[in-house]
Amino acid sequence: MAMYSAQTDESALALLGKRMAAFRVRNNWTQAKLAQMAGVSKGTVERIERGDSVQILNLVKVLRACGMLDTFLGIFPDDSPSPMQILQMGKIKPRQRAGSPHKKNSGANVIFDTGANYSATPNSGKKKPWVWEEDK
Repeated sequence: MAMYSAQTDESALALLGKRMAAFRVRNNWTQAKLAQMAGVSKGTVERIERGDSVQILNLVKVLRACGMLDTFLGIFPDDSPSPMQILQMGKIKPRQRAGSPHKKNSGANVIFDTGANYSATPNSGKKKPWVWEEDK
């Protein structure tokens, strides 16, 4: 399905070239300096700025030299799966809540008092130990 655009291919190239030339001038670079930084010929930079067709590899080199390659690559969305998609595919195990192991009561009914006296059962005839009001 073709989408309508008032921009022709040639005008899009001309606009790209004009913007690249303005960027180069703002950075005080000559065409020769940009070409040297990119590892392409000065004629390639001239063709890009005129809006002429150039090899995509040369355009990528110039964009990299300008620091614009990531912006150029951002035109199309990344199609790798998101972390949630990976989780749903089962490749990553879901995080589990960390917890400390709980000790089980050994079952002994031991009551401690303030002294050395203790009893194995609450009603063994010895003096009951003092307990907090909340424990009663």
